[in-house]
Amino acid sequence: MQPNADKLLVIVNPASGAKQAVIDVAAFVLPLLKGINYQLTKTEAPGHAGVLAREFIRSGEGTAILVAGGDGTVHEVANALVLQDGEGTDPPVADDVTLVLFPAGTANALYASLYSKVAPNPSHEHLIPPDTDAQAAYRLKSVLAFVHSRHSAKGDDKSDLPSRQLSLALTEIFDVSGQVTERLVGIVVNSTSLHAAILHTAEQLRDSIPGLERFKVAAQKNMAQWYTSEVRVFGSDGRTAKGVGVYDPSRDEIVSLGSEAENNTLTLEGPFSYFLSTVNVDRLEPTFYITAPFTTHAPPDGSKTMEIVVLRPGREPSFATEFAASDRERFGKEVAMKALFAAYDKGSHVGLTYPNGETIVEYYRARAKLNVMVDFQQGDEEASRLVCIDGTVKMIPAGGKATCRVISTDVEGVQNLNVKVFV
Repeated sequence: MQPNADKLLVIVNPASGAKQAVIDVAAFVLPLLKGINYQLTKTEAPGHAGVLAREFIRSGEGTAILVAGGDGTVHEVANALVLQDGEGTDPPVADDVTLVLFPAGTANALYASLYSKVAPNPSHEHLIPPDTDAQAAYRLKSVLAFVHSRHSAKGDDKSDLPSRQLSLALTEIFDVSGQVTERLVGIVVNSTSLHAAILHTAEQLRDSIPGLERFKVAAQKNMAQWYTSEVRVFGSDGRTAKGVGVYDPSRDEIVSLGSEAENNTLTLEGPFSYFLSTVNVDRLEPTFYITAPFTTHAPPDGSKTMEIVVLRPGREPSFATEFAASDRERFGKEVAMKALFAAYDKGSHVGLTYPNGETIVEYYRARAKLNVMVDFQQGDEEASRLVCIDGTVKMIPAGGKATCRVISTDVEGVQNLNVKVFV
C-alpha cells in the first residue's frame, strides 16, 4: 500500500437498470466528492467492473470502491477481489476493502437491505444539497456515510466509525467425477429450482420487459415447474447439522433442530418448487422480503449466517407420489404463488401453514463461526441443474453437484477478504 493511499475508485455501470447511472452519478454523487481524491471509471462490457477493481487494489492507491450499478456489478467486484481470474491469476492481496454503494440496478437487493427507506442519518444531513429530492437522498445513504467517514476520521483511524462487514458466500460447481468446474462468490443470493428458473427467464426478457415487471412475468412462466434435487445443510463443523436452526411460526422464533442435529446432516429431498439461500439481505427486491427473519430475528451475536427458504410440494397434505401436470398447475397457483406473494406482505410467507399445521414454507438458518454449507445433489432434468448466484445463472453438469458456503476461514484458492460498508 502506498503512503497516504486514500484514493476512491468510482465504477459506473452505464448498462445497469434504467441505464441512467452515468447521468445520476454526475448529478448526485460527484458533487459530494469534492475534496476527496477519486478516480472515475465506466464499465465497457460484462466483467469489466471486476477488472477495474483488481487493477485499482493492485495499484496500492486505495482500498475504497464506489459501485454505481446493481447487485450484479457488486457481484463482479467481489468475485474479482476474492477469486482467481480466468487465467489463474490470484486476486490482489488486501486485508480489507470498503464498498460504497450507489444503487442504479433493477432490484438493488443489497442496498435496500442495508439502508432502509427512512430519512438519512442526521449526522449526514448537512452534506445533502438543499434541492435534493427524497428519492435521490435515499440512494445517497451509502455515499453520505462514506463522505462523512472521510470528513470525521482523525488521521488514519476509522475504527470508531459505524460499519458493517459483509458475508461472502462461495459456490463451487462440481462435475460427475467430483472436480470443481466453476467457482463464484455471492453477496446476495444462491438458488436453484424456481428462483433460478425465474432469473434465467427474466434475463431473456430484459430487453422486452425492462424493470422489475419481468421477474413477475418470469415467475408466472415457471410457476408450475417442480425440480428434482436433494439438499444437505451443514452447520459449524461442516459434517453435521449442528448449529442449524428452523423458524417456528407458532413461537415466532428461530429454534434449534435439537439433539438429532448433533450427529446427522439435515437432508431435504425433492421435488422442490422453490429453494434459495441468502447472505446479507432480507429481501431480493425493495418490498420482496423473502428472508425477512434475517432482520426481524437477527442473530444476537452478529454471527455470519446463511438464510434458507424452501418450498416442497411433498409437504402438502394432498400430495400424491403419482401426479399429473394439472397437479403442478394447481400447486403453482394455489400454494407457490400464494407463498411468494405473501413475501411482499412484509415476509408473512414464513408464517403460512397447511390445515394440518405443517408450515408451507420451510425457513432454515445455518449459523456458524466456521463454514456453513448447502450441498445441492441435482436431478437429471436440465431445469433442475440451474443454479443462480446473484443473478448469474450457471448449469450444473449432469450427475454433478453444487456447494455453497459462507467464507469465514481460509479456503484454498480463495482470499478471505474483509469487505465492509459504512452505515
